[in-house]
Amino acid sequence: MTQVKPFVRCIDFWTGQIPQNKLDAYRQLIEEGQIQLVSHVVYDEITGSTAIEYTAIAPHEWILEQLKQRCMGGIE
Repeated sequence: MTQVKPFVRCIDFWTGQIPQNKLDAYRQLIEEGQIQLVSHVVYDEITGSTAIEYTAIAPHEWILEQLKQRCMGGIE
C-alpha cells in the first residue's frame, strides 16, 4: 500500500488564539501524517486572529471533522 503525502491545501482561521485541546488535535494529525504544516501558526495581534496553514491527505471538510471528533467539543 502506498502512503499518500498531504497535498490538499487548507487554512483555518480562528478569532483569538487556538485553545490547547485544539492545538493537541492538530499535533495528533501531524504525528499521524494526515496533515503537514505549510508555515508556522500565525497570530495577528492587531486583529486578534490566528491562522494555521497546512496540507492534508483528505478534503478540508474531512480534516475539520477529525479535529472536531478529537476535541470532543467541536472545532467551531
